Amino acid sequence: MKSFRIISMLFVCIFFLATVSLYAQGQNTDNIMKQLNQELEKEKVFTPQELKTIKKPIKNMLDKGAIKEDLKNMLKDLSKEEVRGKDLESIVNTANDLVNNGEHPKEAGNIVSQAAHAAQAQGLKGRDLAAKVHEAIRQRKQGREKTNKMKQEGTRKEIGKQDRGHGTKGSKK
Repeated sequence: MKSFRIISMLFVCIFFLATVSLYAQGQNTDNIMKQLNQELEKEKVFTPQELKTIKKPIKNMLDKGAIKEDLKNMLKDLSKEEVRGKDLESIVNTANDLVNNGEHPKEAGNIVSQAAHAAQAQGLKGRDLAAKVHEAIRQRKQGREKTNKMKQEGTRKEIGKQDRGHGTKGSKK
């Protein structure tokens, strides 16, 4: 009975610490999001309405480990290339999808920035530039999916070899 109480108390403590940790992380992300919005508004990178439309994917990328400065640089690059409105929202959502598929947030931001610069160097602006960025993100996403699929197949083959190896050893005994 005493060990049951100790184990129960241990589980309650773990649950409490996990809850507090998740709450603190959420609060930290909210604070970072506020700071980012304030900085971007102050620098007149985007309007408050534009920032509102991209809040959810930006917050998700922060939750996934993105650094505020990396996101700020990505957004400033898009602003320099005159990406606005629905195009901005779409690009940020697509970058977020890339992060959700396992890409490191900094790398996703780099892909967006590099594609925007390359498109601008080709003389593209607005929708054409956004389309070029989408294409770069789509290619990266497809490459990542292909790599993940190959890893899964390799893991299956390895498991199959191990299973056959154990069966062979067992039959020799």
